[in-house]
Amino acid sequence: MNTNFNEKTEFEAKFVCPDGLDLAALLARIDTLGFHAHKEEPCFQRDVYFDTPQYTLLHFGAALRIRQRNETYVGAYKVSGKQQGAIFERREFEWKLSDDETKVWNEEKRIIIPPTILYELPLKEQPLRKVLAVETHRYTARVNSTDGFEAELSLDEVAFRGHKGQKHLREIEIELLQGRLEQLKQVTERLQNHFNLQTAVDSKYKQGMILVGKYGIPPQPVV
Repeated sequence: MNTNFNEKTEFEAKFVCPDGLDLAALLARIDTLGFHAHKEEPCFQRDVYFDTPQYTLLHFGAALRIRQRNETYVGAYKVSGKQQGAIFERREFEWKLSDDETKVWNEEKRIIIPPTILYELPLKEQPLRKVLAVETHRYTARVNSTDGFEAELSLDEVAFRGHKGQKHLREIEIELLQGRLEQLKQVTERLQNHFNLQTAVDSKYKQGMILVGKYGIPPQPVV
């Protein structure tokens, strides 16, 4: 079994993307703020989310997924933490599936979770099952400054598929890669004020379950 995984604390701002707003407009505004931006190649990714029959992870504020991008499969377990405005803090455990694990995933439709990560899951011996599928066309850019700040800005075109059918939305994410949290706040607050952006739900899993989940949960109030 693959036991290689990364653990980190993620800081990410999330906004609903209005119709008509594109990555070029976001980057043009970034440029006026004194930051530099470099567009990356667009990508397409498929996510499958898992939970127990009682939706234990959803109610715990956590998400467990397998993501496919090209021929690479990556597992992730995320736990929601603090929220500061539009910025969400999460603990994240991530692992890349080995060739054997990928084969099991594709042929047996079964997930293999590293023991260290399995220990973190609040499952209480409940089984896991697939509850949500998400397909995302992602358009990204790296944003940086001369004082060491670096972030990934993404505009996501998202399709959720679940018990209640299929829904689409557009979302903006800005994740801190290097530098201070205050710098991320500066960028996100100015973008939010300039484009009048609405804070999004803290995770795609929760958003998807609100939209198409069998036991959808009501949207949480924006802080």
